[in-house]
Amino acid sequence: MKHVLIAAAKTAAIAGGLLFIALIVMSLISIIGRKLGFGPVEGDIELMQAGTAVAAMAFLPYCTLQGEHIKVDFFTENMRESLKRPIDGVAECLLALVVALLTWRTALSAVALHEAGEVTTLVSLPVWIPVAALVPILALTTLCAMYRAVASFRSSKPLSGRTA
Repeated sequence: MKHVLIAAAKTAAIAGGLLFIALIVMSLISIIGRKLGFGPVEGDIELMQAGTAVAAMAFLPYCTLQGEHIKVDFFTENMRESLKRPIDGVAECLLALVVALLTWRTALSAVALHEAGEVTTLVSLPVWIPVAALVPILALTTLCAMYRAVASFRSSKPLSGRTA
């Protein structure tokens, strides 16, 4: 299971990185086109907004699996590992619960947007498409948080982000 999660999380992160690169290229073409008098890429801001949301979210599963997302460990920083691990496990359970809730609500939002037929103003991109693209990423993030939670409670070894 661990290897499947690692592969899926890395694939999502790489896809997010490639999407960011494509958005940068589009932005450069738009800026250069404006300066040279050819005009901007039509709907560049709309595409940038939708693409950035999906690309940034694509890194969450890998960050979660690595344990490298933002966490406040001020009070647990100097605790023994045997005390810190259960606390981290509870935090991972809470993260999994919240992200599962976000997955469910985002899926419902994508369905509602699809039924409403809402599109962006300039390029008529159906708004449900980028929202729906977030659902599998959120689901994978949930699985990664659940894996880390189980690993926190099971293993006696330190669960460092670099081992995943």
